[in-house]
Amino acid sequence: MKLRKSSILIIGGMVALILMSVNVVAVNDDTGDIWHQTWSESENKMVWGAFTDDKDNIDITDISYTISGIQATVTMTTVGAMSAVGDDVVYTMHLKYGDSSYYMIVYTDNRGSVMGLGDYAGFMEPLDNPISGNTFTATFEVSDPNANYQVIGFNVEYNEPGNDQGEAWWDYAPGSAAPWYTGGDDNGGNNGGTPGFETLATIAALGVALIILRRKN
Repeated sequence: MKLRKSSILIIGGMVALILMSVNVVAVNDDTGDIWHQTWSESENKMVWGAFTDDKDNIDITDISYTISGIQATVTMTTVGAMSAVGDDVVYTMHLKYGDSSYYMIVYTDNRGSVMGLGDYAGFMEPLDNPISGNTFTATFEVSDPNANYQVIGFNVEYNEPGNDQGEAWWDYAPGSAAPWYTGGDDNGGNNGGTPGFETLATIAALGVALIILRRKN
């Protein structure tokens, strides 16, 4: 009887340790909350406005991550099937810790990769077939599995890739992470303003990631 009780305690302890080692965070995102980026000749700058049509291939429904041991799995889903056969569509997920350290997960032009920035700089890992239907999944090892990460997703479709004045369509998850967010519900606000520093930094980081992706492929 004592042996049986000891076995139960040991098994229970192992299960508890396994459960404690798994960290799960999920964020839901409203659909139909795409924002349209266009160039204003009169204002000589990019302006933003809510997009009233559908872009199901970039419209995020949810993004989540789990960490088991030192292995992280980050997943994003969209309303419709994802399409990134060219460089006009870019799918991006961030596993962020603090203000400037994060893992950037990118898929575009049939290529996927995870890149570390800030404290995680130097980490680079290719992704094999991370897109399936409307789901983007990346699994990789993190240097700090106990960190309190924030998960952010954003997708963009360009009308003319490489044209600084070309139109584009964006979606962020959560909506509060978008540079045009003004508070209230999670639809990204309604100020219709211009992108701030956060978006410019994001675009720069994306550019670096895409260059590295092309060199590695």
